[in-house]
Amino acid sequence: MKNKNKIHKGTMKGFAVMILGLALVFGFGPAPHAATPALQPVTSSGFQFVADAYGTYANVGNMVIAGKTAVSGLGACGIVSPPVHSENTVLSVNASPFLTTGVINTTADGTEPVAGTLQAMSTADIHDASLLITTLGGVITADEVKAVSTTTHDSSGFHTSAEGSAFVNLVVAGVAITVLPPPNTDIPLPGFGHVVLNEQITKIRPTSASFTVNMIHVFIDQANVLNLPIGTQIIVAHAFSGLTSGVQGTLDGVAYGTKATVLGGVVVSGPSAKVTMGCLGTNGNLKMNEIALVQVPTLFSVGEVVDTALGTVDDTSASGELTSTVQAVDVVSSLVTASLVKADAHASSTGGTFTFSDDGTMFVGLHVAGFPDINDDVPPNTRLTIAGLGTLWLHRVIQRSNSIEVRMIELIVTQANIYGISIGTDIQVAVAEASVH
Repeated sequence: MKNKNKIHKGTMKGFAVMILGLALVFGFGPAPHAATPALQPVTSSGFQFVADAYGTYANVGNMVIAGKTAVSGLGACGIVSPPVHSENTVLSVNASPFLTTGVINTTADGTEPVAGTLQAMSTADIHDASLLITTLGGVITADEVKAVSTTTHDSSGFHTSAEGSAFVNLVVAGVAITVLPPPNTDIPLPGFGHVVLNEQITKIRPTSASFTVNMIHVFIDQANVLNLPIGTQIIVAHAFSGLTSGVQGTLDGVAYGTKATVLGGVVVSGPSAKVTMGCLGTNGNLKMNEIALVQVPTLFSVGEVVDTALGTVDDTSASGELTSTVQAVDVVSSLVTASLVKADAHASSTGGTFTFSDDGTMFVGLHVAGFPDINDDVPPNTRLTIAGLGTLWLHRVIQRSNSIEVRMIELIVTQANIYGISIGTDIQVAVAEASVH
């Protein structure tokens, strides 16, 4: 399967990438809890734009049979500063006996086509589609299937449209369909189940609207000659768009107490007590996850882990905070110990100006074997070389253009060692990352 994908930021205003610190030996660098403002404001429309499209997909319940093809989208949380454009192309799909296709083209856009009118739009255009392929050919065939989903907002409110959606030479169970079927047309498929053509799902509320178009949606609810499991669903040409008002920015982030991986990202111990931030925050409510004890022999042992997320989004600001608090920390046979470690990451946008900080971050009772000068006030991005083991980071702060990540303890094993820990192992304790878009 050949595939190409492009994402363009259009005229979306950027801002300078800021680096909070270099790989410093303790004693240098910025103050541990300094807030770092963005250098250039980002213009927000006051709306969240979301859009995505794909060519084909098949599943049975939670099990994916044929994954989404030629996916385009504006990101998991959408965007607030149009224009943004995404597109994707796949030359062919062969998921026989479910389906085969020729070229698939998809797009997703957030734009302001006319002053005062905001628009989220996606398209999926599939050529030479054939579904439920039997010895007699496809039960459903079409030369072209195109889904278009458009959500707009203007002075009169929210609107949705499927204009541009189309079938070319559609045949269903031997019957040619020469006009665009009305929305949600349900047709029996003898020996298989049924199909919904031009499926449309509209949601319009006072402050938001969204619109889903699935041009072909097959439901397998009978035993069949292809032995497809009952419950199988097949979608061809999916397009989705949506707008939400009163959104200065969108949030994202994650916090966890401990994690360990080896080369290639293979997980030894997954994120403990993990908590995530939703795109529109937590409505000002504290979201929490906790665990009493985490032990991974040789690597680390910790006591209680409490991770939190707190976020608010409105028409003037977006603000998110994620924290990870870990007690009774012991890393690699008391190489690093502490009675308490807390990572605290803040990201906010007010009037389009982005600000990040790690205010609230702390160590209590920090001790590193062989480094008597290390104490609770260790500066950000303190990097120590541990002979016969690797690199130890303390209060590591990673600043990107729209996020801040705090890793309070990170040990990266680079040498063969007496502990038998594999080279490439990455141990992290108390991690919080917050971002704003």
